[in-house]
Amino acid sequence: MPLMEAAQWDDLLNGEMMGCQLGGNKVLIIKIDDRIFAYEDRCAHLGMPLSQGKLDEQTLTCFAHEWQYDVCSGKGINPQSVCLRQYAVHDGRIYIDLEAIPCG
Repeated sequence: MPLMEAAQWDDLLNGEMMGCQLGGNKVLIIKIDDRIFAYEDRCAHLGMPLSQGKLDEQTLTCFAHEWQYDVCSGKGINPQSVCLRQYAVHDGRIYIDLEAIPCG
């Protein structure tokens, strides 16, 4: 799948996140310590949009049932048995490859 431009680097400040639509996919973009992370905008629990959740440093909490994820890895914190679907990010203009990266 070709790269799709999701945003400009300066659209997000450190510690901010935003949801967007790319090629029919809901994507969550997060900027932490001048690094960009992109995940499917969907909680592993009931599919609620994580872009409506709370970001506290490197922990993302779903607004619906408070499932938590490590933003830098996509791995579940509570519960630890889950993982977010992650997308590759390229360049300073946030380009996203919608092929999922395996969690690990």
